[in-house]
Amino acid sequence: MPPTRKMPASPRKRSTSPRLGAAAGGAAKPTQRERLIEAIVELSGQQGYQSLSIAQISARAGVSSATFYEQFGDREECLLKAYRVLAGQMLMRLERSLQAGEWATAARAAFGELIDGVRTDPDAGRLMFVEALSGGPRLRSELAAVLDGLEQGAEALLERPPAGGYTLDLPARALIGAVRHVVSRHLRTHSEDRLDLVTDDVLAWLACYAVPAGRGRWSVRALLPGEVAPPAAETPGTERLPRGRHGLSAGAVARNQRARILQATAEVTMAKGFASTTVADVVAAAGVAKDAFYRHFADKQDAFLEAQRSPSQFILDALVGAYFSADAWQERVWRALGRLLELIAANPAMSHLRLVECYAAGPRAIRRAEDATRSFTIFLEEGYRQPGAPADLPHLSSQAIAGAVFELLQKDVAAGAAAQVARRLPQLVYIATAPFLGPTGAIQAIEARLQEDTAGSQAGS
Repeated sequence: MPPTRKMPASPRKRSTSPRLGAAAGGAAKPTQRERLIEAIVELSGQQGYQSLSIAQISARAGVSSATFYEQFGDREECLLKAYRVLAGQMLMRLERSLQAGEWATAARAAFGELIDGVRTDPDAGRLMFVEALSGGPRLRSELAAVLDGLEQGAEALLERPPAGGYTLDLPARALIGAVRHVVSRHLRTHSEDRLDLVTDDVLAWLACYAVPAGRGRWSVRALLPGEVAPPAAETPGTERLPRGRHGLSAGAVARNQRARILQATAEVTMAKGFASTTVADVVAAAGVAKDAFYRHFADKQDAFLEAQRSPSQFILDALVGAYFSADAWQERVWRALGRLLELIAANPAMSHLRLVECYAAGPRAIRRAEDATRSFTIFLEEGYRQPGAPADLPHLSSQAIAGAVFELLQKDVAAGAAAQVARRLPQLVYIATAPFLGPTGAIQAIEARLQEDTAGSQAGS
């Protein structure tokens, strides 16, 4: 396995040619459409997509709003076109890197291409990694297609390593999620110029999953067999009140209405998307009067933020309780992740709100989502003190693991498969523990755990 090498820091560069290939090198004057695309890239990167108006985009491009509507049906269509242009350019660069032979060489080349592009054009980087998540269903569909393409390319590399070489026993989508998490965090904090400083840490984390090519990739097959039935929903207080006199206190009525509004917010945004959801939609789904909604919430975003925040303490308490119900660290991780998967499966609408739709609901919702992902790293701290854990394992590993785990969960929930996420438990436990226990040690412990569960179920039947 080739040793990793510190990459020299690259100075911040400014783009010397337009982002659009048609106008590159001054061969042709940018069209109005191209100027509008350039404008939405720059403004989204500098002040965020959600705060933009069509008038601002048009003014930056030097055209009228009427001209904007001649070129695009709405703001999201313009963002979608910009994303397609940038994604196409990125995929071309990464495709070349993924032809670089063994995983370590390809990963260094691909990550180098990625961070060089982000440093060179941070506005484009923020649109690709941050602002694209703020779009509606059309953009999310495009993003999913791009990620699927990257996943296929990475899987092809990992499934066909050079003879006698090494590969990564890690699902390609998990690898992509880890990199997305690290890069987007730097972009959100405007520290993209420091990304090259974490290159060796990212590669050192990946190296923890390196196995001889002939051994095969256990992690891609590490799913529980069949379909796992989801548990009952854990959303107390959402039943509708009986008609007529019921003898409930005003406080009980208010709590019930509030809970129903929050659940309805999750259900409607899952069905329609945050941007298309209206207060009227939520009121109808909750079965409350509009004035009852406004007694509790200022607007739909206020309701969304509360729906996102409300279960957070309950979830954290549930995971902590599961984690500390065991002694051995890997068993603790198994139980905490198992509890998380149960909660996701039992509450698909709320899971979709917290894992998928949150990125369309504004900066506060995004920050909360990222905080929730980072809070998972608490359960990994004990891993660094495990016997045999690499002494030089970078602490960035925790961030990368969290990004990898939540990427797989987001993919399932976005695809409407929340009810089946429990099948991923062995895979996610492996991703979380292999850097500390080694691939072989992690697999042996998981397989022993699965055998115990099988023996216990057979004895009880």
